[in-house]
Amino acid sequence: MNIIKKSIVILIIFTLTIGISFTSRAENEVEENVPNVNNDIDINDDINANLEDILNRNGIPTKTNSVIEQTKDDGNYFGFSRNPITLDYDINGDVFVFCTKKVTIDAHILGNVFICANEVEITNKSEISSSLFCIAKKTKIAGGINLNTYCATGDFSLEEDSFIYKNLYLTAQNISLDGLIESNAMIAGDSIVFKDTCCIEGNLNYSAPNEIEIPETVVGGITNFSNNKANINKENVAKLKIKHIINNIISYVIFGIILYLVLNIIKSKIITNDLDFKSNILSYILLGLLGLFVTPFLIILLFIIPFFSQFAFVILGLYILLLIIASTNTIITLSKICADKLHDKIRINDILRTILFIILFGITYNLLKLIPHFGAIVTLIIGILGIGITIKNILPNKEQNQ
Repeated sequence: MNIIKKSIVILIIFTLTIGISFTSRAENEVEENVPNVNNDIDINDDINANLEDILNRNGIPTKTNSVIEQTKDDGNYFGFSRNPITLDYDINGDVFVFCTKKVTIDAHILGNVFICANEVEITNKSEISSSLFCIAKKTKIAGGINLNTYCATGDFSLEEDSFIYKNLYLTAQNISLDGLIESNAMIAGDSIVFKDTCCIEGNLNYSAPNEIEIPETVVGGITNFSNNKANINKENVAKLKIKHIINNIISYVIFGIILYLVLNIIKSKIITNDLDFKSNILSYILLGLLGLFVTPFLIILLFIIPFFSQFAFVILGLYILLLIIASTNTIITLSKICADKLHDKIRINDILRTILFIILFGITYNLLKLIPHFGAIVTLIIGILGIGITIKNILPNKEQNQ
């Protein structure tokens, strides 16, 4: 427990340190008048959604129409705007743009270009000396990119006379490829069109719903195709479900048999006591409900009370174990009762006869669980009975007290 207490103290100190750090950082941002964005961009926003709507849904101020800055020290360009942005002059550094409208690059960019916008156009007069990183609803490249292109977009078009001197990494819904790609192309899309004048000098790896007939002159290296369409075979799905159900039933029955044999070896009262199930069913239900719902509150209470937290861990472990074996205890009890009552009709070893009923009841119980709604009720009732049976057989009875 000393280790646990020390760990808790260290965790509290670490949390307070982090909180103070974030508080100081927030104060500095307020002093610098940086626009406050209360919520992060939702990663579930559709790539084809209007970027301006995404901004509104995620709490970016609507009064700020444009915040654009170009640093003088290193020549980098930073753009944040709700209006269209056109870069028609050369930039000696990197470009970082976030725009709800269209971004047009019509100049020479010496560094990398990072763009998130509704629409992106790289004109035939432009050239990017490094790599392009782009997220947009629509992307059109008619100019040149000297290194790699990384793009996730709705519609993508690589125009004639355009060039990418390294690799193209692309995922889009609709793709139209022309121009020159001097190295490899890795693309994935729903609709892909290769123009006759397109040239990929390296390898092509593409993923699409169906294989595409590509002109022989387009790809200079190896072409690899993978199907990204979910081909669902109903027969295979049904077979997998049946196999999963059968595996669950077999596992449950084997666990029930092993648990019964263990209880029989240790002479547990669940096995040795010849209890009248009907007369005790109400007490089983009452004890089961108390055990199921009262135990968690007891565990929480012990965690709160000083010097008793170690007992809380023990009770928590026992509670989890009780939940695991609860339904199996009910099946074993019912099987033992039926095996005893049919002693004269099924003349085999008592243990084998009980195991036979465990198999029958185990299969029936798992099949009943598959019924919608009704299965959940059956699972709850069997679980409550199992908890009650276990608790009642743990508690001392009157005969033991006498």
